[in-house]
Amino acid sequence: MQLTDKRKIQILLWAYFWLVIFEGALRKWFLPGLSNPLLIVRDPICLAAIVLGWEYLSKSRWYSWLLALYAIALVAIPLALLGGHGDLPTAIFGARILFLHFPLIFLFALVFDRNDTWQFGRALLVLSIPMTVLIALQFSLPQSHILNIAPGGEGSAGFGGALDKFRPPGTFSFINGLTDFYALAAAFLAAWLTSGPKPNPRWIWISAAGIIFALPLSISRTLLFNFALVILMAALSSLLAGKTIRNFVFACILLSGLSLLLSQSSLFQDAKEAFVFRWDNATWSEGQEEGVSGVLSKRVLGGMWSGLRMAAEVPLSGMGIGLGTNVGAMRAVGAKDFVVAEASWPTMVGELGPILGILLIFTRIAISYKAFVSATVEAYRKNTLPLVLGAVALPAMVMGQTSQPTSLGFLVLSFGLMLAACNPPFVVHTATLPSDFGVIPENA
Repeated sequence: MQLTDKRKIQILLWAYFWLVIFEGALRKWFLPGLSNPLLIVRDPICLAAIVLGWEYLSKSRWYSWLLALYAIALVAIPLALLGGHGDLPTAIFGARILFLHFPLIFLFALVFDRNDTWQFGRALLVLSIPMTVLIALQFSLPQSHILNIAPGGEGSAGFGGALDKFRPPGTFSFINGLTDFYALAAAFLAAWLTSGPKPNPRWIWISAAGIIFALPLSISRTLLFNFALVILMAALSSLLAGKTIRNFVFACILLSGLSLLLSQSSLFQDAKEAFVFRWDNATWSEGQEEGVSGVLSKRVLGGMWSGLRMAAEVPLSGMGIGLGTNVGAMRAVGAKDFVVAEASWPTMVGELGPILGILLIFTRIAISYKAFVSATVEAYRKNTLPLVLGAVALPAMVMGQTSQPTSLGFLVLSFGLMLAACNPPFVVHTATLPSDFGVIPENA
């Protein structure tokens, strides 16, 4: 049986999904000698998917946004060579983010529908069970153990935590991948319990237990903030949908009881102690007397403000696209470091300059706004999945860092799945859909 172009693209996007989750494992345990080349292992998949899907991308409602991203990348390369870092490989490595990875977001909306999106959710929720077992082992074992080895087979992948405990990375190369993974899994869990396929499978409660247990094991405040945002978006989408609000309340009661039950274990208590200790110390360090609100203000508004402030400090040509990546840092200073900035907005402005950088920021905000409107419309139509996924996808698009490969991968996945979830199931034509996305026909 000959595969259609649509099916080929779907296979490629599923391969992208699996590599985002397991490329860290390849770099740490299976192919440590290829750790650096594996940083771009997803790039050929992106290229193949874009080539197969270009005809459909060019006819989609997202084509103008795709051209805007390409135009920014095309202008950024000569600016980097003539007025920035002057290194062609660094410029190409940075520009490939816009050339290769961002278009996949729109391909998700063209080849997948709502039912397909639930299949991705099922995969994430099932994976969260062994992932929690893995991070429990990483949390408990010494950093010298092979499960805690760093990419390349040397050192430790654990990151500073509290009380002599380290933040475990799971299958990922760094803790940020783990927090992105569980944030997206939590969004699917919340959507499934409120308006997902019924009846709920029994395994979903094991997955829920794994997601709950992962919070203290991660020793990550970011994950707690992500969970809180998922709960808020699940509540909002349920209110908009109307009839699902009872499911939301019932799910909250059951998950609270499950949390109470899990909290009785000694491992949970040990992890909770380390989490609370780090929470108190780090929150005081960042927020001072303002506490959590100070932390959020510094992380969110502070990151945005520092990006706008940088516009007055960098030349018009910027420091050069790609310089904010680890590859750019290695080529520029010989070490992995934040050469430009740690947050997303100052990185964009610093790399691209005030004009092009702010243009990219507003492009990402505009794409997020259009997706949010479509997701809100879908919530009114009793489809809460897109808006709940927006708890992860929208912040990633607006202010997410793309210089780190895993963060970039989860941005593509979360936002692409959010758009795909707006498509009604079993669509086999290209007529305008209620949320105005459109998909590739089945016989393409």
